[in-house]
Amino acid sequence: MRKLKSVSQTNHDEILMMKGEMKLLKKDISIIKNNHLRHLDYKITQIQKVLWVVFAGVTANIIHALNLIG
Repeated sequence: MRKLKSVSQTNHDEILMMKGEMKLLKKDISIIKNNHLRHLDYKITQIQKVLWVVFAGVTANIIHALNLIG
C-alpha cells in the first residue's frame, strides 16, 4: 500500500519547486539585462549615427539649393 504524503510534506515539495523556478527566472532576467540590452543599445547607437549622416546630407543639399537660388 502506498503511503500518502502529508500536507506539510506536499507544501515543502511545492516550495522547493517554486524556489527552483525563481532561480530560473532570476537567471533569465539577468541574461536579458546584461546581454540583450547591450545589443539593443549598440543597435540604437548605430541607427543614431546613420540618422546624423542623413541629416547632414539633407542639410548640405538644402544649403546648396539655397546657394543656387540666391
